[in-house]
Amino acid sequence: MNNRNAASSVKEPRLETMRVHFDHLLVAVDLSPASANTIKVATELARRSGATLVVVHVLNPALMLPSETRANVKETLNAWLEPCVKKEEGFAIEVAEGNVVEEVKRLASKHRADLLVIGTHAAGGAAKFVFGSTGEALFREMGIPVLTIGPHIQACGERFSSILLPTDLEPHSLRAAQYAVALAEESNGNLTLLHIPEKGEEENVFGNRQRMEQLVPEDATLWCKPSFKIASGDPVNTILESAREVKADLIVLGVTHGYPLSEHASWSIASKVVRHAECPVLTVRDRL
Repeated sequence: MNNRNAASSVKEPRLETMRVHFDHLLVAVDLSPASANTIKVATELARRSGATLVVVHVLNPALMLPSETRANVKETLNAWLEPCVKKEEGFAIEVAEGNVVEEVKRLASKHRADLLVIGTHAAGGAAKFVFGSTGEALFREMGIPVLTIGPHIQACGERFSSILLPTDLEPHSLRAAQYAVALAEESNGNLTLLHIPEKGEEENVFGNRQRMEQLVPEDATLWCKPSFKIASGDPVNTILESAREVKADLIVLGVTHGYPLSEHASWSIASKVVRHAECPVLTVRDRL
């Protein structure tokens, strides 16, 4: 890319249009009360996409649980699923034992999942990932996009009518932009691109807007309504406030491959956004 502080006189090529369709959803739950709602929202999304649905729970072998535990867990998951699915809709339940991250990754590969759905739940006044710190590892390490469902999200509409794409215009955000545009096109919805300049680049409004426009394929306006916003302030608060302003029903975030949450800004911001967002958040790694 060109230097962010200098507007180029040569127009950079736009991203190519990419079609996104989720065919196989994997839902990982921890059996907290919020899990029932995560399953409910995931089944709505699967129905809307015509996707297969697999619900998984991973037992901790260190707990030395009785042999009937696996059957009891399946019974609980069935009880949560039955009110949400129609008779003709297929779904599967997997109860595994071992390391949560490794087992979820294995099951995602087994079922050819192209989207992982997890939840957050309120605990002690603060939203937390399912599985605690293990949930954060799932969020970070999965090789497929992760959709996080917050505790205040009760339903998934017929389409994503308003999508917010915060972008720092760095290479790791390009794949997220392709997902955001594709989902907005599929829904004939509104797509808001948000850029929060770092110190020293605030005055480069023209250059930043030009680079934002180049994230949207030229033919995208036939299928969605893109708009561009440049704002200042704390990134997390600005993203959450912007989501409320545009009544976003999906936030799409690009994150960098391989960095722990505490060591890289994109992961730190994403971690806080998914905890507090009032709509689902789709995180897309730069390399899947």
